[in-house]
Amino acid sequence: MKATFLESDGLYPQKKKPDPSMRNLALGILLQAFRDIVSPKKTSNKDWKSWRQDALDWFYSNTTHPGSLLWVCEVLEMNQKDLRGWLHDYRRSGHHRRKEMAKKLIRFQIRH
Repeated sequence: MKATFLESDGLYPQKKKPDPSMRNLALGILLQAFRDIVSPKKTSNKDWKSWRQDALDWFYSNTTHPGSLLWVCEVLEMNQKDLRGWLHDYRRSGHHRRKEMAKKLIRFQIRH
């Protein structure tokens, strides 16, 4: 007869954070989406408009597959409504306000 073992995280299990490499991947995806919207490389890439539209579609998608906004938010423990709210405000702002928002985004940090 084969012995079986039950695993337990204890009475008060600690929430396990995703692997650091997964967090780095999620952060890279999020930052690239921001880059495609905030500062597309217009001079060096003729497809910048389609990339910006893809990033906008990505931000407003409700899919949950790996790489999606909802997946990224889960991995980084962020609220997608906050990100979508920021994007909404950014798109409705004038040039000066957009520049200020982009500067703050550059200083944006996610806890590791």
